[in-house]
Amino acid sequence: MAFDKGYWCAPAHVIAAGIGLFILDITFVTLRFVARKKQRQTLKVDDWIVIPATLFTLGISIPMVYGVSQKAIGYPYEIPPEAEGNGLLVATRQISLAGQIQWSYYLILPLALGCTKMSFLFFYRRVFAIDRTGATNIFLVGMIVFIITWIAAFFLTSLFQCKLYFSAAWTSPIVQLEHCISQPKVALVLTITDFITDIIILVIPIPLIWQLNLKPTKKIAVTAVFLLGVVTVAVSLLRLVMTARLVIFGFDPDTDAILLITSIQYWGLVESGVAVFAACLPTLWILIKGWSWGPVAVVARNLAEFSNSSLQRLRSKNSKPSIPITDSMDREYIKLGVYQQAKDLEPGPEQKDPFDRS
Repeated sequence: MAFDKGYWCAPAHVIAAGIGLFILDITFVTLRFVARKKQRQTLKVDDWIVIPATLFTLGISIPMVYGVSQKAIGYPYEIPPEAEGNGLLVATRQISLAGQIQWSYYLILPLALGCTKMSFLFFYRRVFAIDRTGATNIFLVGMIVFIITWIAAFFLTSLFQCKLYFSAAWTSPIVQLEHCISQPKVALVLTITDFITDIIILVIPIPLIWQLNLKPTKKIAVTAVFLLGVVTVAVSLLRLVMTARLVIFGFDPDTDAILLITSIQYWGLVESGVAVFAACLPTLWILIKGWSWGPVAVVARNLAEFSNSSLQRLRSKNSKPSIPITDSMDREYIKLGVYQQAKDLEPGPEQKDPFDRS
């Protein structure tokens, strides 16, 4: 089975992905901040963390675009005549620059993907973790800690893949094989764990949404908003399949090393770029639909109140129950009965949405 030199190996496609995805991410991140301002909500961790995710994605795309301009990315490996066809032994500027770009790619990729994953998790925590001592918050915090550990593990593995002999990663293929760990295998493990965590992050909000006291149609609508992140999972799966195939070809001496590097980096760039704007989609959907997370948070607060002893205190006839929107929802305290249903929060034909500040 020959190595598939697909469109992703073409210089024009590499440049288009590098520039196009960055412009797309900048646009979506800007719109996210506009949406938050329109909702009159203060910016939270899940908003701010997409900024480094965007910058890390830029840190992947710039070296790749530069590599294309120097024919170190997207072009066939040029083996000098004196090498007699053995590309493993030569140390040309082309393969050296490609190695440097690959080294920086493996350093930055876990940072870019990890920041995006944490943006999703902090967003879930802002919306669903009403009780800071509850199981939902503990699980989400645990996932955040795991992602931080995941980032650190793969960053340090890539940084010290050749121990302290850093230049071995880009001197020549034979030097890398002699002094460094198998980078294709590390890339495969990174891709597998990346896909698994993406699946977990995608399904986290589904059971939480369906526990809320909302109409079935509203549950479906809210679930659909959160499932917009499925685009990240789809790209992650595609990258997993491509990486597995490329790892197999990576052990074939007849495989073009430059095009192999290009293929691996192209799909990593695509995933990191897609993940950034996917993390912004739930917020932007609110901007488009003019909807607010307020009712969801109120109902979540209702359920939390039912599950602790403070319910008895709220039932006392000398005090009127009130359910505050958490600080994370950035709303004023809203006076509501503990047993008020979610349907009462939805605007009727003559009723104004209590969360609409327009």
